[in-house]
Amino acid sequence: MHNVSPVKKSGATSYFNCHLQTDKDLIGSVCFATEKKETLDAMAAQRSPVKISNYNISNKYGRRDVVINRNTHITSTTADFPYKAQSDVTSIASLSKVAPQQLVAIKGKIAHLSATKTIVIQDFPVKKQEGYIVDPSGYIKIIFWGEHVDSVTPQSTYFFSNLRMKVSQNQRYLNTPKQDNLYTMKDAEPFKEKLPDVTEISTTTETIAEILGISSVTKYNSCCSCSKKVTIKGKIAVCDNCKMTQKSTNCSVKWTLRIHIQDSNQPRQKLQLHVYPDAVPKLFSICDLNANETTEDEITETVLNLDTVKVCFDTQTRKLVNIEKINI
Repeated sequence: MHNVSPVKKSGATSYFNCHLQTDKDLIGSVCFATEKKETLDAMAAQRSPVKISNYNISNKYGRRDVVINRNTHITSTTADFPYKAQSDVTSIASLSKVAPQQLVAIKGKIAHLSATKTIVIQDFPVKKQEGYIVDPSGYIKIIFWGEHVDSVTPQSTYFFSNLRMKVSQNQRYLNTPKQDNLYTMKDAEPFKEKLPDVTEISTTTETIAEILGISSVTKYNSCCSCSKKVTIKGKIAVCDNCKMTQKSTNCSVKWTLRIHIQDSNQPRQKLQLHVYPDAVPKLFSICDLNANETTEDEITETVLNLDTVKVCFDTQTRKLVNIEKINI
């Protein structure tokens, strides 16, 4: 018996997961009889062989899972094969060597945790919560899905088993498997070693890309005080944000764009990036455009004629941070 999880809830149903080691492999199990948890916890702690009878088998997710219910009998027994400890906990630093989709076990402290939000995937609402976990070797982003949201507390330390390694937009992160009952989590002792400072976590990444298209080009005049959009009435401009009245001649011309790129490292990865006024000068610089004199048509044509570029953007907001020409 391995990795007995805390009790979880799905609607009105309570259950917990564990792993069953046989002489050949490791099998996932889900138990809907929560009164059996104390017994299974003790057997897992003592590494005692068990005999399970009157159980069901589920192939719901394309794998063979043992389903334990109130009618299932669990008794101590002997086994002709040795107890095999689960794979050692992986350090965060060594995750760079882990292949995408691989399951890992890790010990980490929750350094940051976002509020839970609901997103729609294939017309179904799904709960999602993002955070960062840290150990003495580094830190990494983690995403909790579905029933696993709100299962951890910031600044607490946990053992996680069977988190899935994911790679998106050249960023590595860990996922709770959406439909994998092998995942478990339990409290752990805090680290005695000093942990890296993760008060400021960078969410930017760089990649080589091709600009595929432009979905919008917007021009506006900005307030000389707060830089927000103004409404011009003749020679006078009134800021929509701070309400300051000013001469229209003192208002700067600003542009915003939405561009679509294709990541050269991941050809199937197509991204939409927002180019806000703080990044527009960098784009216009490599295009030889003057913000005060150019037009929407000229911007569109010139940007689309750019060859391969190196872009830096925020993976959370899809905001362009920097763009450079490169010669290949």
